[in-house]
Amino acid sequence: MALAFGLLGPFQMRVADQALPVRSPKHRILLATLVLRARRAVPVGELVERMWGARQPDNPRRTVQLAVVRLRALLDEVGCSGAIVTDGDGYLIDVPPERVDVERFRSGLADADRAAERSDPVAEAYALHAALSEWRGEPLTDVPSDTLQQRTLPRLREQRLYALERRFDVDLRLGRHERVVQELVQATAEHPLRERFWVQLMTALHRGGRRGDALAAYHDGRRHLAEELGIDPGEEMRQVHATILGGFRSPASGTVLLPAVPRQLPPEVSGFTGRDREIGRLDALPLGSGPAATIIVISGTAGVGKTSLALHWARRAADRFPDGQLWVNLHGYDHRPAMTPGQALTLFLRALGVPGEAIPPEVESQAGLYRSVMDGRRVLVVVDNASAAEQVRPLLPGGPGSAVIVTTRNQLTGMVAVEGAYPVELDLFTAAEGHELLARRLDAERVQAAPTAVREIVERCAGLPLALALVAARAAQRPALPLAALAGQLRAARDSLDEFASPDAATDARAVFCYSYRTLSEPAMRLFRLLGLHPGSDIAVDALASLAGLPPAELRPLLAELDAAHLVTEHVDGRWTLHDLLRAYATELTHANDAAADRAAALRRVLDHYVQTGHAAALLIEPLREPIPLAPADSAVSVRPPAGRAEALAWFGAEYTGLLAAIERAGRGTFDTHTWQLVWTLADFQQWRGLWHDRAASLQAALEATRRLDHRAEQARAHRGLGYAYTRLHRNDDAQLHLRHALDLYTQLGDPLGRGRAHHGLSYVLERRGDPRAALWHAQRALDLFPPDGNRAHRARALGTVGWCHGQLGDHRQSLHVNREALELLADTGDRVAEAATWDSIGYAHHHLGEHHLAVEAYQTALRLRREVGHRYGVANTLDHLGDTYEARGDAEAARRAWRDALDVLEQLREPDAERVHAKLGRPDTGLDQRDRA
Repeated sequence: MALAFGLLGPFQMRVADQALPVRSPKHRILLATLVLRARRAVPVGELVERMWGARQPDNPRRTVQLAVVRLRALLDEVGCSGAIVTDGDGYLIDVPPERVDVERFRSGLADADRAAERSDPVAEAYALHAALSEWRGEPLTDVPSDTLQQRTLPRLREQRLYALERRFDVDLRLGRHERVVQELVQATAEHPLRERFWVQLMTALHRGGRRGDALAAYHDGRRHLAEELGIDPGEEMRQVHATILGGFRSPASGTVLLPAVPRQLPPEVSGFTGRDREIGRLDALPLGSGPAATIIVISGTAGVGKTSLALHWARRAADRFPDGQLWVNLHGYDHRPAMTPGQALTLFLRALGVPGEAIPPEVESQAGLYRSVMDGRRVLVVVDNASAAEQVRPLLPGGPGSAVIVTTRNQLTGMVAVEGAYPVELDLFTAAEGHELLARRLDAERVQAAPTAVREIVERCAGLPLALALVAARAAQRPALPLAALAGQLRAARDSLDEFASPDAATDARAVFCYSYRTLSEPAMRLFRLLGLHPGSDIAVDALASLAGLPPAELRPLLAELDAAHLVTEHVDGRWTLHDLLRAYATELTHANDAAADRAAALRRVLDHYVQTGHAAALLIEPLREPIPLAPADSAVSVRPPAGRAEALAWFGAEYTGLLAAIERAGRGTFDTHTWQLVWTLADFQQWRGLWHDRAASLQAALEATRRLDHRAEQARAHRGLGYAYTRLHRNDDAQLHLRHALDLYTQLGDPLGRGRAHHGLSYVLERRGDPRAALWHAQRALDLFPPDGNRAHRARALGTVGWCHGQLGDHRQSLHVNREALELLADTGDRVAEAATWDSIGYAHHHLGEHHLAVEAYQTALRLRREVGHRYGVANTLDHLGDTYEARGDAEAARRAWRDALDVLEQLREPDAERVHAKLGRPDTGLDQRDRA
């Protein structure tokens, strides 16, 4: 008689398709254990454990034998004699696999695998449906074995969920998205923490045209993960969400990056008033109704409140643009160079989520990419301080839905004529509007008590909002000063400021600036003027103290004085900035009032501050760097070195844009030594943060400066640094050229250590180019040039590179030998960067020698060291290698975890290597092992 068993639900034993009840729970446990090992013997000891666990009877072996006898008798009665066979120290049940539902389920998965291998999704789907039809409910529900419930049941559940996920995937590939939606809703309800089901439900809904429901599913899944596990959705779920939103696909990794929703509008000016007519016009514009983006040009004289109106209305209308708001200041009327369209486009594309490596260098290509990314979105773009239509046109979205607000001192008539822009021309405040501004900024009773003085103040300020705001600030600072006296001071100040006069007397804002400036104490006046010399957009107290040549304690009351006069703003704790117009005014003042020698001395002091502090911070980040010789700082330079490595990193983070501006400013003057020294300070910060474009630009500035100085040693250093930076930017020809220049210079200088470093750099670029034999030759030359009795760290690094190159050439035993020698040299040097790289090379050698447990140990050591020093690219590289080893020893899940972690870091760094790791995660073979892990 045909005997069959069912375990994928309540226990079943059937004979000739008739159910044969097994009433004893212990008998069901015994049969289930034998069936799970169909035609393979199960030792008596294992049966005892399955049937009784820790609470065993006095004679468990005898009890098992009695149970077998009773089951044999039951089977004999239905014509199944000999089904349970004694085999050595155990028993087996002789039942064909096709008569057991678990085996039929597994056979169906194997059929699906074969269908997948021959790219037959229809057959694959049929096999998966057939396999899943074997399930009648919760497996082994009436088999009360703790061991089976704890060990076997989870594996069976996971196999079913894996098959279900796979079946949904195939159905989705076959376009059956509407058919599987209801099943996926049930699956997510039953398994709310299984992200894959949420991903599939989102995909099915989206493909069925139910975008809103798909986004709602994402938020439901994210809420479950956050509330029950305290985690965010994983990469795949975020990627599908990004696709639904219309994300950007990274060319490096192939992943869809979550579309950024930028919120870049600066804070609105407090106490905004007036402009009711203009706001009404803006509110009435038919936004998004035409075939192209709505363009608004707000024009008017300096200080008339163009930016204030643009920001006020932009915030008022922000909810009409759900995909975000972009803002950029083009510096069209500024002492600093005007921002080019390419620079502005780069800022916009980054804000919209486009990775740096995907942004093309040509403006035309950038503009095309920008229009593509903006297509279909509703974004409000504010372009402040444009000087010409040519600055603005590349920043215009191509399709409807978005709006662009441009502020300019010109009318931009061409944009009105060609692009159909709506012109909004701002006039000076009326007397009523000026009165309202003063009433809002000052005590209302004070304004009402002096109507004649208020009228004169508005008149003397020519109705200019910026001038009125400054006068109001001064009046608020001195509440006891009668407004009539304030009006008299404005009247007296007007004619003495010819150097700040405007051709149009109605727009003479300089009179108000000068009035506010002239009320300062002499030390505060000097400090304000010197702010016009600082190259950055903001400045910290120590840098400002150096600029002024004052102790920080003496500086603070002066800053308070400037702050009270609304001439500077502490926008971040300890960092000060001023409005662009005020900066331009400060620059004019210092050139008009301070001698050229005094201005040069002030600039030198602030550059000295950055060099001295940066030098100390750089040595805290990487203590093994060889210090560069610095001239003693002037006693008036304020230098407060960071207290430790974390504070040094924070200092570089806060000062980074200012340091770049200082390098640019130093390179334009007579401060070439400061230029290359500042570039030296930024080396490790830029390298470890992956700021390779900035690094290359900084080094180019250093190279030009050292050429002017005819400082050949530092020229060589700059060439060597450019070689490394260009290698990381995949400009290998340029990298090799610069390293050759460095080698030539070091040879001319008779510097063997420099030659060794140049050879070491050439080894690096050649290995990255895929020429390990040439790389080995240069690494060996570097090793020869680092004497055994010299710097151990240099020699160890070269030795490690030799070992790595041997590994790339397939000589892993030699690689292991050389790298162990490098480790011995590194002992007590404190060079954890080189030590980590050497352990990574040792892991690589063990991996290729098949010694996987040793490889894992070595990689984990390298990983710990690289995390300790903050070498993020090194961390990703080691995780990538570790994933390879996990995969080789059959631990697919650990491999994927390592690769996912590596990919996260590489994508944050915008590294092209992310593509390689992403390809590993996408390989089918890294997913087939999920059944074995279940």
